[in-house]
Amino acid sequence: MKEVGVRVDVIIKKIKFTTINKTYTELVRDWRGRYCFATQYANPDGKRIFLTYYFVRKGYTISKVFHRNGEFLYYYCDVMQMHQTGRLRYVMVDLLFDLIVHPDGHYDLIDIDEFADSLEKGHLKKRQQVHALRTLDQMIQLQTDGKLIPSFIQDAKMFPVPPAPNKRRV
Repeated sequence: MKEVGVRVDVIIKKIKFTTINKTYTELVRDWRGRYCFATQYANPDGKRIFLTYYFVRKGYTISKVFHRNGEFLYYYCDVMQMHQTGRLRYVMVDLLFDLIVHPDGHYDLIDIDEFADSLEKGHLKKRQQVHALRTLDQMIQLQTDGKLIPSFIQDAKMFPVPPAPNKRRV
C-alpha cells in the first residue's frame, strides 16, 4: 500500500438522508489519484476500524473493516453519488444501498428499507434513484464474478491506531 509521505487531508461533505449531514477532514492513507483514495477512521463504537476507499467515478466506496486489534472482519460497500468540488474537496451523497461482503465472498444487501423510505419521502431525485439501482447492479455483478474488491484493497492492512482511552471507575 502506498501511504502518502506527507500529511495530506481530504475534505468530505457527506449527505445522508437518514442522519445529519456532516463535513469532515480526513487524513489520506492511500492516494491512487483524485478519483481513488483511502482514509481510515474508527467507528463510533470504537471496536471497528474502517479503511475506506472512495471510488469517485464509479459511485461507491469499499471499506475494509477491521477489529480494533487489526483482525480483518468484512468489507462494507456503500452506493454513493460523488463529485469533486475543489482541490481535495468532495461531496458524497449516500444513496443508502449497502453491501456487506464476507471473507468467504458471500454478501448481504442491506438498507433497502431506507432506500424505500427515501423514495416515499421524495428525498431522492429520479437520476439519483437510477444511479443507485444501476450502481448496485454493477456492484452485485462484480461481486458475483469475484471482481468487486480489488487486490490492493484485499492486501491492505490497517494503519496503527492510538490505544483506546481507559475508562475510569469512580
